[in-house]
Amino acid sequence: MQYVPLRSNYRIGTRQSELALVQTDSVIEQLHKFYPSIQYEVIKIKTIGDKNLLDPLAHIGDKGLFTKELEVELNKNTIDFVVHSLKDVPSTVLPPNMVIGAILERADPRDAVVIAPWHNKTSLNELPHGSVIGTSSTRRIAQLKLNYPQFEYKNIRGNMNTRWEKLNNRELGYDAMIAAVAGLQRLKWTNRISEIIEPDRVLYAIGQGALGIECRHNDTDTIRMLSVLNHEPTVVCCVAERAFLKRIGGGCSIPNAVCTVYNEKELKIDGVLLNLDGSRFVKDRVENLDLTKPMVITKGGSSLFVSSTDNDFLSLDDDTPPIDGSSNPMNSNQSHNKSDIDSIRIFNPSSSIPLSVTSTETTTTEVAPLLRHYAHVCGVNINETILENAELCGTNLAVKLMQMGADSILEEIQQRVTTISS
Repeated sequence: MQYVPLRSNYRIGTRQSELALVQTDSVIEQLHKFYPSIQYEVIKIKTIGDKNLLDPLAHIGDKGLFTKELEVELNKNTIDFVVHSLKDVPSTVLPPNMVIGAILERADPRDAVVIAPWHNKTSLNELPHGSVIGTSSTRRIAQLKLNYPQFEYKNIRGNMNTRWEKLNNRELGYDAMIAAVAGLQRLKWTNRISEIIEPDRVLYAIGQGALGIECRHNDTDTIRMLSVLNHEPTVVCCVAERAFLKRIGGGCSIPNAVCTVYNEKELKIDGVLLNLDGSRFVKDRVENLDLTKPMVITKGGSSLFVSSTDNDFLSLDDDTPPIDGSSNPMNSNQSHNKSDIDSIRIFNPSSSIPLSVTSTETTTTEVAPLLRHYAHVCGVNINETILENAELCGTNLAVKLMQMGADSILEEIQQRVTTISS
């Protein structure tokens, strides 16, 4: 039976950009299909990432650049939930009283190349040596430098409209820019896409292409109301990705990326961590695990094993094949000195939260059963074993990269960022 919301009006927080408003409108449209009598008030809020359009994101701050101000209003109860591009929502610093109440069906998570209109070119490989590619993402820059070292990479900040204007201003010197396919699709700008970059060249950001809705963890009514929007395959993939990011650590200054596939039973997740210029990286995969069965973690020698209880063990030290067998240097696993497994803490960060809500339209206080969250995601109406195992897979992929030398890369990045900031 479908849940009946306690309120007749909900206040939605959103950023002010055209893309953010389009995404919010799409959420409202879907909610109206389930709750046609509910009204929604859209409240526009400017974040620090929107205010500072000059500095690279990594120089402004590491986390919450596009979420903090929205979360402040959420905490003050001036809004009921926030529509985010999920890739903007940190996995490590979500306020303790906030959760992701729903994740909608993912759009195309890949990155796209948008070439300046005066070039009669259709791909990066056709651009001349020394062309200037606009992107502010350390993730994109590191992977592009590895695969396209012949180009110069230059910061290009602003919302999608602003970046398009900069690309079209020939005096600014951009030959192309990189943007998320999903954002271009939502703005109906697919005609501006010159090339889509496949994950065997550039893996995408955690949560890219998905919309996540953040709300207060004790607002049971809103969480239940939003749960109708959950798209199970997307939720499962994003839980694994967010668990990976939470364990490996990262924000705007850390080039990490993923590619995740879930077929309603088995999960495959590729992950990579690079230094800022792409000259060092660790990359690996966890795959072929049946998420419908309880999993166990065992230690075999210096290796960590994760398996379904009646499946063969999967060694997290095994070499894995490239995504498509191409000659791309990112497709070969790069080994480093491995630390002893005993020094690595394996954990499942799921937690149970008692949820309650007092409706503004009734004096009844409803206490809900304990709801668990997985990497800060409340997967209401989704099998808990599947979510728990997805979280475990993401965590263990991060552990694999730590074994392969991610710590030294993270230390190098921290030193570089500290030097730049000072």
